[in-house]
This record gives sequence, structure tokens and C-alpha cells, in this order.
Amino acid sequence: MELQYLSGGDRRLEVIDSQIVLVEYGPMRMQIQAFEHGELLVDLAMEGGRVAFAVLEDLARFLPVLKMKVLQIEEKPTFPEVVRNMIRACKKMEADDLTPLAAVAGAASDVVADFLIARGGTRIIVDNGGDIAVRLKGEEQARIGIKTEVDARSAGYLLVIDSQMGIGGVATSGLGGRSFTKGIASAVTVLADNASSADAAATVIANVTNVEHPAVTRYLPETVYPDTDIAGEWVTESVGELPPEKISEALRKGLSEAYRLHRRAHIKGAFIAVKGNVVWTDSMNAVVRKL
Repeated sequence: MELQYLSGGDRRLEVIDSQIVLVEYGPMRMQIQAFEHGELLVDLAMEGGRVAFAVLEDLARFLPVLKMKVLQIEEKPTFPEVVRNMIRACKKMEADDLTPLAAVAGAASDVVADFLIARGGTRIIVDNGGDIAVRLKGEEQARIGIKTEVDARSAGYLLVIDSQMGIGGVATSGLGGRSFTKGIASAVTVLADNASSADAAATVIANVTNVEHPAVTRYLPETVYPDTDIAGEWVTESVGELPPEKISEALRKGLSEAYRLHRRAHIKGAFIAVKGNVVWTDSMNAVVRKL
């Protein structure tokens, strides 16, 4: 649900910190890393950056389709790969209010990561504003921080992923950042086969953490972004002090939805944070560590 992500703007493609390729195009900010057994593949990562530009242009061309409710969309073979990935990921969530834009950042990461892993490398990390595609081969591992607030400066937990786990995507949604949410979760991080599914699922799980309380304020998103894909649907503006039972209610709702998606094999696991309180699915026990 990040329509502003599709805006145009000046392009930027450069290497930072000697190992990360930074891609900026309008509000898109993507960081790409490519390694082969520990050796940097900067030229390959730069190729991925050029693919990212093309992906964003495909998204802009298909914006009318992407703003439709996903369950009303009939997928066509003429759709670009990134658009097909968004539609498939969101349809799996079985949520009536979802549009394909719920998976936009993760889907873009997937396309770039798949392009890169097919051309070399044993560890590919594509981080598109916190929605991350991971591709690992052999003995490779990835270490990814989990924030308990979307806008936090540092992570409170750590994920350690290896190539045998079948995890190809890590995505976060919640109150703050560039996304809209209907819930009160400060952060929901989801692991899935790919970043598209993780992104869509994080949106859905974050949305269901909604509770009614005077401390929760809401607004209509079109008052901030007139071209939003969810006009007329109330989203959360801020969350003040809540009684413990409301925090527990939000965590319980989120965890229940996470287990539903896990039972259907749509996600590998989920981590949910509300007001400094955290829960996660049992499937995360092997990969989550507190910092």
C-alpha cells in the first residue's frame, strides 16, 4: 500500500561503503549486495541496480491495475514479472481489502535478486526500504536485524538464516515509515519463500492488530496521498498509552493471523511487536536471537 513509492524522480546508482550498490529513483531506496564465497561482485550488483530502474518503470505503467482490489484482478501473461509476482503474493493472503501494492517493495526486491542469483554469486541481499530478498547457496548465511518499531534506528533482535531454511524474503510493516496500516503494531516482520509474499503477509498481519480505544487515532489516507489505492479506508495515525489488555488483544489477533498464513504454507514465520511487547510464531524460535 505504498503508492508514493511509485513516483518518479532523479536516478542515482553508486557504490557506497565499498560493497553496497545504492539505487535511488524518486522515493525508492534500494541497497544491493552480491558475493561469491565472500568475494564482492560489485559489477554484478550494479547490473541489478539497472534492473531496478526498469522494474520501477514497469510498475508505473501498470498503476491502474495495481490499485485494484487483488481478488478482482485477472492475471494476464502480458503483465511484467514484477506485477505478476505482486498479484500472486497478495491473492494468497485471501484478504478482501488488499491491492497488489501491498507487495510492491518486496516484489521489486525479488525481481532484482532473481536476476542476480541466476548470473552468479552465492549470497545476494536486496534491501528495498526494509523489504528484503535473500538468495543463499551452499554454506552461506545471512544475518538480518529485526526492529521492534518500524522507525527505530537500531534492531532489537537478530535473524540468522542459512540456505537450507528455504527463506527468500524478510519484510516489515507496521505503524510508521512509508506504509499505511490499519492496525496498531509498531512492527511486524515476516519470513517467507520470497520477499513478495513476506511483504504482503506483513501488511495483512499488521492490519489485523487493530483495536478500538480512544488513544488510537485514525485518518483517511487520501488526505495525505490523494492517489492512494485505499481511499475511504481508515488507517492508523498514532497510538497513545494503552491498557495491557488492549496490547494483548492486538498481539493475539496478529499471532492468530500469522498462524493461519503459516498453516497454509504462505509464510515461514512472523514476529509481532506492539508497544514494546513482542510475540512470534514457534517456527521463528530457531532463527530469532535477542540483541
